[in-house]
Amino acid sequence: MPDLLLIAENLSPASAVRHKAEIFLKNFKPLEASSGAKLLLHCDERSGAYYVCCHLSGGVLTEECDTDATIDPDEDDDVYRLNREVTEDQAAYVQMEQDARGGRTFEDIVLEYDTSYHPRKPLKVYGGQHRLRAISKALDTRSSISHGVRVYFDLSRDQKVEIATVNNTSIAVPNDLLDRMREQLLGSELRDWCQEVGLLEAGQDFSDRRSPEIPTVRLARSLLLNFLMGTDAPDIGTFHQPVICQSGGLDEAYLKVRSTIPWKAEHLIEMGRQFARLHKKQREAVTQRTEDSYAEFARKALSLSVAASWAFAAGLFQREPVYLKVHYSITDSAVPPEDPLNAKVLSQARLKGVDPDTYRGLGTRSSPKELGRMLEVFLVLAMKATKKRITKDLANAAIQSYEAKRAVYEANRVLGKI
Repeated sequence: MPDLLLIAENLSPASAVRHKAEIFLKNFKPLEASSGAKLLLHCDERSGAYYVCCHLSGGVLTEECDTDATIDPDEDDDVYRLNREVTEDQAAYVQMEQDARGGRTFEDIVLEYDTSYHPRKPLKVYGGQHRLRAISKALDTRSSISHGVRVYFDLSRDQKVEIATVNNTSIAVPNDLLDRMREQLLGSELRDWCQEVGLLEAGQDFSDRRSPEIPTVRLARSLLLNFLMGTDAPDIGTFHQPVICQSGGLDEAYLKVRSTIPWKAEHLIEMGRQFARLHKKQREAVTQRTEDSYAEFARKALSLSVAASWAFAAGLFQREPVYLKVHYSITDSAVPPEDPLNAKVLSQARLKGVDPDTYRGLGTRSSPKELGRMLEVFLVLAMKATKKRITKDLANAAIQSYEAKRAVYEANRVLGKI
């Protein structure tokens, strides 16, 4: 077999890289090699990853590409994809498919040659899944057209995630997908916990965009971080401030505590199960009724401000079993068609003379003020309310209680500087 691979003198690829590149060229015979040219092995100095640039026919790409690329090449993890879902209903994709049928040549589809899993589809896709779908739709008349690909060899875990991240951020990719990819790099603990408590089904991964049913990595991180913050808070009665984890990467506060999270601890598992139960009951109650069955009401528990504040309260109440029992029983406080969180009432709550007409009620925004108000709803419900049910009076009283606590906190903070 002629040597089809050209390696610059200043490069020293590992033997595994060289071997896989040579096998790829022998088996796939790219357009350049078929024309008698050698393929230059490139090195990305940022990641240390090696690759070749070449052209493969649409027929070969459709037959050999695997869009279910994963961070770990083993059967237990291969359902957790590095790619986002293909969305065929977007105008940009429709135009892409029309271009493919018209004979468009697409370039820079990013692949890894990897036979360690799904060996019948050894070209793992890290960028360009929409282009590949469009190519496959035009296969009946355009199978011989060649398209440009960048093929990597022998990537490490870090390199897989970095390359997938870079190639997904070159397009409009949701921050939730970036969160999911980077969480995979840290390990499977967050996903495993969500599956164990029922927030995810067995074998299911986090949503890569806002979903009415499936939590995102950002929401799961916020749940855990606020629960731990509440557990560690000095006492229940002082001013507290829940937080929402940053999206589009790694949140520093979450990253700081992640290695200390007791994933299998009974109180942590119970908190997760109770939240999953609340979300399920909320969604079922709203979607099954004929009035006020709005999507925002159905996913109210997955609102970031609601989830974070609920988890913070659950952490605070770990030292007060009576309050904790009330907090967890919110799920059972309403009989369908009423919903546990009484989302309509929360949407109508406001502080007269303070909140503008554009205020959309509790649990709709992600500001510190909104988080504090929502936390106060859960605190007042467990500690003060006679009727253990979210009502209009309770919601409005919680807003006033929060504003009073915040005023005292701010006054003490200023006085402390004198």
